[in-house]
This record gives sequence, structure tokens and C-alpha cells, in this order.
Amino acid sequence: MIVGLTGPTGSGKSTVCRMLQEWQGVEIIDCDQLSRRVASKGNRCLVDLAVEFSPLIIDSQGELNRRRLAEIVFSDKEKLKTLNRIIFPYIVEEAELDIMRARERGAKLIFLDAPTLFESGADKLCEKIVVVTADPEIRLRRIIDRDHISAELAVRRMSSQHTDEFFADRADYLIKNNNDTVELRLAVLELLNDLGL
Repeated sequence: MIVGLTGPTGSGKSTVCRMLQEWQGVEIIDCDQLSRRVASKGNRCLVDLAVEFSPLIIDSQGELNRRRLAEIVFSDKEKLKTLNRIIFPYIVEEAELDIMRARERGAKLIFLDAPTLFESGADKLCEKIVVVTADPEIRLRRIIDRDHISAELAVRRMSSQHTDEFFADRADYLIKNNNDTVELRLAVLELLNDLGL
């Protein structure tokens, strides 16, 4: 079974994924890693991004300067849409290849960890959708700590995403992650049980 795992930035999807990975038969496909892979040096996607946003987004080593690209797209919704239009097809194609490999390895549950699951169209690959969410103040603090950015930039990132209601309306399972590890672990166990692991 392929399960989409998504939610707003700072909700703690990575923590949920770490807990899920402890279980035999579970595989996680991290779409953030896929986005790094498809936009790495020498790949067609990186060329497409440089043509659209300027060669200045490529550093002296020939790699994508993610911080510079983020500064461009998170301050302009149209530019963010353009970025997504370019990169999503590459990510979805790579996800399909990783799903095939996970199936060959005998995975029982494949979680597609994708912050932009719906925007990319990758939700169409999934049989169930799990949404991880958290209170906005907690998410804000996590983003600042995780990405070492200002509160202003963190708020900009949060506001560039869908609302909690958008995610909740599309969820088969909703996991609240407000820093209670025991409660979170119980929610993950319940989820795995419901999914038949």
C-alpha cells in the first residue's frame, strides 16, 4: 500500500517518519530528498531552473544554491508556482521509480513523505493520505530552529502553504504533533494497526 504523508511545514513529518521507519516492512520515500536528487549538478531539472530563475541560483561548484532560490520564490507566489511547475514532474517520476524499487524489496507499506503532495499530483499515487499537523506557534518555533532563519522568513514560508483546514479535508488520518512524544508514538502505532501492518 502506498500512503501519502503530508502536512504544513514545521508540523513534524520527519519525526513521524523516524518512528515509522522503526517497523519492519515500512519504507519511506522522502520527496525533499528526491527534489535534491533531481535538481543536483548535471541534471536536466537544474538547467531548467537556471534558465527560468537565473544562473545565479547555481553556486561555484555547479550545485543549486537552495537558499538563493528560496529567497526568490518564497517572496513571490507566482515564482513559487513556476518553480513547482518545473520541478514537480521530475519529482513524481523519481518517486514512481523509488516506489517500484521498494515493492521489489518487499515493502508492505510505502510512505510517500511529500510536503507538496497535492500540488505535485503525487496524491494520485496514494491509496491513503496521512496529514501531520501542529499548532501554528509550535510550527513557527520549529521552522526557526530547524532552518536557522528569521521569524519573518519562517512566517513567509508558512503563509505560502495551504491552511490546516485544506490538509484536514483531504486526510484519511490526522496526526496532531504538539511535542508530546508518547502521544505521537501512540498515534503512529494506531495508524500502522489501521493500515494492517
